[in-house]
Amino acid sequence: MKKIVLAAGGPSGALLLAPLFSALSSAGGVAPVAILGEPLHPELAACFGLSEPILCSSGARLATLSEAVAFMEERLLAAEPDLVVVLGSDRAALAAALGAAELGLPVAAADAGLRSGETQEQAEMNRRIIDTIADMHFVSEHSGLYNLINEGFDEDRLLFAGNLAIDSLAALMERSGARSVAERYGSGPKKYALMMPGKELEPAQSAMLSELAAILPVIVLKPEEGGETLELPDGVQLVERPEPSALLALLRDSAMLLTASGELQAEATVMNVPCLTLRERTERPSTLEIGTNTLVGLDVEAILHLVGHIQGAPVAERNRSKIPEKWDGAAAGRMAEMLERLVAGS
Repeated sequence: MKKIVLAAGGPSGALLLAPLFSALSSAGGVAPVAILGEPLHPELAACFGLSEPILCSSGARLATLSEAVAFMEERLLAAEPDLVVVLGSDRAALAAALGAAELGLPVAAADAGLRSGETQEQAEMNRRIIDTIADMHFVSEHSGLYNLINEGFDEDRLLFAGNLAIDSLAALMERSGARSVAERYGSGPKKYALMMPGKELEPAQSAMLSELAAILPVIVLKPEEGGETLELPDGVQLVERPEPSALLALLRDSAMLLTASGELQAEATVMNVPCLTLRERTERPSTLEIGTNTLVGLDVEAILHLVGHIQGAPVAERNRSKIPEKWDGAAAGRMAEMLERLVAGS
């Protein structure tokens, strides 16, 4: 039987990997093997019935790109796959693409063609390198197609499968049901804003929080580079990132999302939660065009104006979000079929 390796790094990549691994396992036409830069969250594994063969690093071995490439090459050599699918845009995902290329293995990129236009952003550089290495590109929204075509990629190698992260969203929320998580933090549905500050909580973000908290309590997810020593204004809580379903429930029940990263923008659109992106660009323009997302940068006056508008708008006026094409929770099945045909013809 032909074998496909699915390679990803942290939580964002795992949300793409889990539904695809499950769909390939159920289809039975190929044998999937997962290689992860971090252990898979038990809740996500249980949700999709994932067990072996999943090969994980503790994370400590991936401190540098060279270490990550060595880890991926070792695992790829052991797996002997017919194809490597790279999911995500972090260091581990880039390492998987580089390791596969070094070993002469064909590579397919998931979520291909996403571009923020922030050329110095590490994730943006990783996305471009992965796409350059990949032999096939599975795109999750129309902007991915347009970007890759404009960059000169062969249209015959571009496949529109949909957004795998929405498959994880649908499965996790079905598993968790309608339970609320807000009470953990002393709040209730639609009574707080949720904020994802990115790798660190920057001074400009802290200044914005002081004024925002006067309007609405804010739950801030602890940034990757800590934040325990930050002095936060009244009305702001800094909390550890909860388990995947609880994070999605926290998003669903929030009055709005403020994010400095690309994470949760798509989920906010599908859940119809207003999203204010604290950046000048986004790699998911579909969330701007037909979704709930608005780019605000760090213009405090503009942010507070929009927050006031969202808070004061009638419910009917808020419900204007549409769901982008193929963000329907069925992307993994489509992609699994495409991969089986692709490997069968190789």
